[in-house]
Amino acid sequence: MKLCLLTQYFPPEMGAPQARLSELGERLLDLGWDVEVLTALPNYPEGKVRAGYSPWSPVVEQVGRLRTIRVPLLPSQTGFARRLACYGTFAASAAAMGPKLCQRPDVLFVESPPLFIGGAARALAAFWRCPFVFNVSDLWPESAIRMGVVKPGLATKAAEALELSLYRSAAGVTGQSEEIIASVRARAPGTATEVITNGVEPARWGRSKATAEARALLGSEPGPIFLYAGLLGLAQGLDQLLDLSKALPRDVPGRFVLVGDGPVREKLAQRIAAEGLERVKLLPAQPREAIPALLALADVAVISLGMSIPGAVPSKIYEAMASELPILLVADGEPARRVEAAKCGLSAAPGDAATLLRHAERLVRDEGLRKTMGKAGRAAAETTYDRAAIARRLDAFLKSRVQP
Repeated sequence: MKLCLLTQYFPPEMGAPQARLSELGERLLDLGWDVEVLTALPNYPEGKVRAGYSPWSPVVEQVGRLRTIRVPLLPSQTGFARRLACYGTFAASAAAMGPKLCQRPDVLFVESPPLFIGGAARALAAFWRCPFVFNVSDLWPESAIRMGVVKPGLATKAAEALELSLYRSAAGVTGQSEEIIASVRARAPGTATEVITNGVEPARWGRSKATAEARALLGSEPGPIFLYAGLLGLAQGLDQLLDLSKALPRDVPGRFVLVGDGPVREKLAQRIAAEGLERVKLLPAQPREAIPALLALADVAVISLGMSIPGAVPSKIYEAMASELPILLVADGEPARRVEAAKCGLSAAPGDAATLLRHAERLVRDEGLRKTMGKAGRAAAETTYDRAAIARRLDAFLKSRVQP
């Protein structure tokens, strides 16, 4: 059977959706699907189409083993209006060019957010006369309102109406967390749903992945090393990690390494310099293939959210598990429950600086605890969160949605 994977974000861009979708696509190939990807010219998070691509011309290329069709868009740089234009122009390009460049699929698998991709999904599904399955990684616009990106009003009411209509018209809805699927079921009880969590390829991660290059990048200063690797964005609440570095008593060792790029990078760099935060090192974003080696050399994985966002479960949790690293988590809700269920880390709610400091000190002083939690996390990565098992669940759900 043929599958078209519709997503605005895809490698070589870095991020959770990009890694998850490319790895799932490869796994579905192994399960017998003929997979194509319809996506945008790479532009995230830089806000401009990357060198080597014409900004106005579609491209057909291979990403791994996946035939990938890239269409133009107006890249997002700054400002809400610009982001909306980015989402809208991709949806328009995908709807217009997809039928000419892609083969007709048996089912269309659609990644949201952005929610506006739903317009392209409907147009393509109607043209191809195939069902579409809507995959929800974040509840939008609810998460955008909580992060302060948009304010409640007529625009968000319209977005909520679009969201609900997509849930109800889809042949099925998948979501990366129990909270997302519970929300969908409450509002669209007649739609088939399935929890398809994020996960990892365990063989790509682990202590054996350490390299001399990663060691040089992290530096030789005394540890333990608390490592954050990922998007430096508004939702991550990374100021909490800088505050933690200041709060650690002088007689408690440990340092923090933040690896990545994003909209708050400059602000973090300014704070580190202005406040003389000697325990903190800010490193540039690294290629996706370099991240396992960095995690292999860390002592604790730090994963942070700045607020409670229903349904949001950072994918870095699963990478830390597979790397046999204990997790220091700044989050509550489902992320905390998943870490606690795996017995692989300690969690503090966003803004609870006292609990976060207490957990950090405990992880610094108790090497045995770090090892025990690391092994528990690896066990969870090899079972519950193994991408192969997740792909099999998705395979069964997609097949159940294809009309005979």
